[in-house]
Formats: sequence, structure tokens, C-alpha cells
Amino acid sequence: MKRYKIIFKGRVQGVGFRYKALMIAKSLGLLGSVKNLYDGNVEVILQGSKDLVVQFINLIENESFIRVESKVINELGIDESLDKFEILY
Repeated sequence: MKRYKIIFKGRVQGVGFRYKALMIAKSLGLLGSVKNLYDGNVEVILQGSKDLVVQFINLIENESFIRVESKVINELGIDESLDKFEILY
């Protein structure tokens, strides 16, 4: 089990990114959150197996209307209190 903070940059706001992230994360059984940042980027916190996190990234990058130009990935410590994936506002 791993936990990552990923900042997605590109055309990632106003294109359904948060909703798609929620649907993909739930389908893969990942925990965490997604939120828009004031600088136009999107922050995703994902907790689960590394393979599922890689799968999440591949799926979100291939969604229609979303164009990820770059991403920054940082590993975080496990958060035992996480019990779902949610959209934060």
C-alpha cells in the first residue's frame, strides 16, 4: 500500500476531471481525494497499490477533453483514516 500526491497540469479544470477521477478511483478501489487548485492545476491524493495508482494515471490521461501536459508525483505516508475517495471543494 502506498499514498501519493499528484499535481496534474494542463487542461484539467472545467473538463470533468474531478468527476472522472472519482469514478476511476472508485472503480479501482483507491482511497483519497481530488480538488481544483487556484493555479489551474488539480491535486489528487491516491492511496492503494502502486499498480492501481499507475492504472489510475493511465486512465485519467486518456479521458476525452482532459489534456495532462505534466504531473508532479510525491510519495506520502499512509493515512489509516482514509476510508473513501472524495471530491474536495
